[in-house]
Amino acid sequence: MGKGEVIKFLSSIGVDTRFVSVMEDSILINNLRFSRFSRKREELFKKYYPNMKVVRSKIFQMICSRVSRVLSNELKPHQRILIKEGDDPLSYTLYAVLEPYTRKYGVRLVTRQSFDLIACPLTLDHIIADAIEKMINGELISGPPLEDRKGRLLYPLSKVPVAWIERWLGVGPIKVTRDDVVQEFIGFFEGVLPQFRENMLKSLEYIRGDKGFI
Repeated sequence: MGKGEVIKFLSSIGVDTRFVSVMEDSILINNLRFSRFSRKREELFKKYYPNMKVVRSKIFQMICSRVSRVLSNELKPHQRILIKEGDDPLSYTLYAVLEPYTRKYGVRLVTRQSFDLIACPLTLDHIIADAIEKMINGELISGPPLEDRKGRLLYPLSKVPVAWIERWLGVGPIKVTRDDVVQEFIGFFEGVLPQFRENMLKSLEYIRGDKGFI
């Protein structure tokens, strides 16, 4: 059973595959309404592919909604995106949210070939923790870099709280900083200003004079 075969079958029963992630052993629904993946279609799919799970996670759909805000403005058709192989929570999430864009935008996810962009698994929390650490140390606060020595960088998860990924995958705390002082600052701000991450991210974007981290 190949991935192409699964995608072709989903399309044939009326599922819009631009709004689902086709993984090795499961179909993750990114947007229930746009995917048109009804229960009736799921029953038909399971009849032919009984070993594949269909995941209707609301928290994953929330993650994908945040990701789309970044990628809809940053991606261009047929770009090649370098993505690190791995089954750790962040690498898995990064692949899961990018996979549908191989159909939405015709991008290619590559691991070794030449590429246009490098996908970074930094979440909203990682970016904010880094900014707070720089602030504490008196360094220039500018947000994550636009590029490194290998090429241009893309941050699909830059608007996604790490807690959402933890809830979705049912994993323990994902470390966002090794600095205990930074962690204390985050905990304090979270207690008094629940939206401080999103607000601080907007400030970082304003400082950079752009709309996202690419």
